[in-house]
Amino acid sequence: MEKEWRLLNIGEQNWLDTQAIYHALALVQNGSQTPNTLVLTWPDRPLVCVGLHQVLEQSVELDYIQEQKLPIVRRGTGGGSVYLDSNQLFYQIICNKKDYNQKLREFYEYFLTPVIQTYKEFNISAEYSPINDIVAKGRKISGNGAVSYGNSRVLVGNFIFDFPSVEMSKILKVPDEKFRDKIAKSLEERMGSFKILLAEIPTKEEVVEKYIQNFQKELDVKLIEGSLSNIEEEKLADIKDLYQQKDWLYYVDKDKTDLFQQKIKGDTYFVFSEKKFLGGLMQLFIHFDSGKIVDIVISGDFSLSPPFILEEMQKILMNTQIDETIISEKLSDFFISNNIDLPGILPEDISKLIVDTFSKIKK
Repeated sequence: MEKEWRLLNIGEQNWLDTQAIYHALALVQNGSQTPNTLVLTWPDRPLVCVGLHQVLEQSVELDYIQEQKLPIVRRGTGGGSVYLDSNQLFYQIICNKKDYNQKLREFYEYFLTPVIQTYKEFNISAEYSPINDIVAKGRKISGNGAVSYGNSRVLVGNFIFDFPSVEMSKILKVPDEKFRDKIAKSLEERMGSFKILLAEIPTKEEVVEKYIQNFQKELDVKLIEGSLSNIEEEKLADIKDLYQQKDWLYYVDKDKTDLFQQKIKGDTYFVFSEKKFLGGLMQLFIHFDSGKIVDIVISGDFSLSPPFILEEMQKILMNTQIDETIISEKLSDFFISNNIDLPGILPEDISKLIVDTFSKIKK
């Protein structure tokens, strides 16, 4: 049976609005019966957008961003740091969990179907690439993030008309400047766009029209043009205010600054470690002392629901003995009791990364 959804085809918007609107709509939907909604938009100026679970100063070049007077915002979904501009068309899906309660991996695959079909209708051989990408001819042509806010679920992604590889390479944090040209070259080789894959770039209007048609056909949905309610407008204003606060920008690391600046001393170790899993990059900042975890920050470009559970996860690991079985059991119990969905990364993956990190230090 065809479901009715609201369509907010709002085109160019203030850069901050493009990131705050889906977060606001999800919070309102969680509190009342607001309609499932598809938002289509793009920013009025370039911006830097960091993932919900990233450590800001370890992810982007803040000095360069400030020099270029680029606005920066932490979004309400996971994933990595990106340079966004008007050469990208954002689709933002806000839906009720009672209607769409798949695991995150299946949620991605389901709602990316009309995106893939739209690319195909422009003669681009798009395919789903787990967990949250779309690829064509070996290139990533769409990056996506998803999250749940209570009873509301969100998926955000983009159609890429022209990928800003040089600008992207300049905003990303690198260990040494000599790597920056390599990153730019790698981005040029790995990322795709309408400009790279087609002789003629379609207009946004053409892509919007085909995507709306495919969204309705592939998902058995009827889209009805709508507008924001008063309560949604008020919540959007609240989220925009939140996004401009320093505590939000430094959400992951606001109380952990000292941890990142410490040095090894005696039997005390302050260590950074990272590993790329199927579900994304996980980074750990750990304070080890006398064979225990004294403090830890978990960050990265993964997708996670519930979205603000990392702080509690970190707390249950503090003062834990460095033993893979003990850590894995703690994390497994925590995942089950909090109904955590972290696609592509298991509790035992995290525990092994912690123990491997400690083992390398001791060697």
